[in-house]
Amino acid sequence: MTIIGLIVLFIGVVSALSQVYGGMLTDRFGRKPLLVWSMLFSCITFVMLAFFIKIAAPTWILIAVFIASYVLMTLIRPTLSTTVADLTPREKLTKAYGVLKVGINVGWAFGPAIGGYFLTVASYEWLFMLATLTALIPLLITVLLLKESLTDSDRKAVIAIKNIGEVVKNRSFMIYVVITFLLLIGFGQMLSTLSVYSVDFVGFTTAQYGSLLTLNGIIVVLLQYPMAAATSNRSRYKVLVAGSLLVFVGLVIFSWVGSYTLAILAMVMLSFGEITFSPVALSVVSDIAPKNRRGLYMGTFSLSETLGHSTGPLVGGILLDLFPSEPIFIWAGLGAFALVAAISFLWWGKKFYKTPD
Repeated sequence: MTIIGLIVLFIGVVSALSQVYGGMLTDRFGRKPLLVWSMLFSCITFVMLAFFIKIAAPTWILIAVFIASYVLMTLIRPTLSTTVADLTPREKLTKAYGVLKVGINVGWAFGPAIGGYFLTVASYEWLFMLATLTALIPLLITVLLLKESLTDSDRKAVIAIKNIGEVVKNRSFMIYVVITFLLLIGFGQMLSTLSVYSVDFVGFTTAQYGSLLTLNGIIVVLLQYPMAAATSNRSRYKVLVAGSLLVFVGLVIFSWVGSYTLAILAMVMLSFGEITFSPVALSVVSDIAPKNRRGLYMGTFSLSETLGHSTGPLVGGILLDLFPSEPIFIWAGLGAFALVAAISFLWWGKKFYKTPD
């Protein structure tokens, strides 16, 4: 498990850095080419995984191919967000990101369920062949229907470290990235700290813990778009504050979780914080970024998301070890990150955030 943990950490760091580079690539070569080639090579890595599993290849080969596959999938995250920004009027941008968020969560919800069922009737190598066939669908849709949204006049010829330096000099954006990172440290507990705490400390069954994650998925899928529509005409930085406060309340409620009902309430608050914050957060990046640098800005923002979700479990694990019998210190400590983020978003919005014309 230590080796697996190190592999997961390595994948997180590599994928975070690859998203910044992917942002520069999409600003240079366009949105559609990067989507098409990344999807195509992802399909190839799925086929390679199926083949290497079939022949019982050495573990290090499987690890290398899996890392390549994961990096290819995360490489296009900023491209997806950038394409939505290119194709959507500003007043509808939050709604559009809401739709994107719903699509992602439906995929994450159905993917493991379909994979688990498929493994009852087939082997792992055929599971990856099924993944290949599934991945061909968005590839064909992109090739046939998506039009390039980056004009020749907006393209940047240089892909270099100095481009990142330009983003770093944008003080308003970098403060925004750091604040988001703090929030995601608090929010990034659902798969690690929460699982250990719910089962080993509180005594929930694994089915009860799993149902909490299911509840989160249901809320996101059913209520993400209505929430995005309700907040689309609100002041964006104030929506960020509201989302952060909801996350704070949800985390603190876990301090008193002894009954399953209270755990449901805590998860509802966390989920509403998620659907309030996520679409608006991407809309703000689109507001700040110049069109010819949107990919790079989205990639840098994705880096903060990935690092936040990677750092969160580490912070939660440390608090679990330090205060095993004092849950208030665990969850109030994690909630403090969300509270600091809420206060910081309020300060940042008043001091730095300017609504585009």
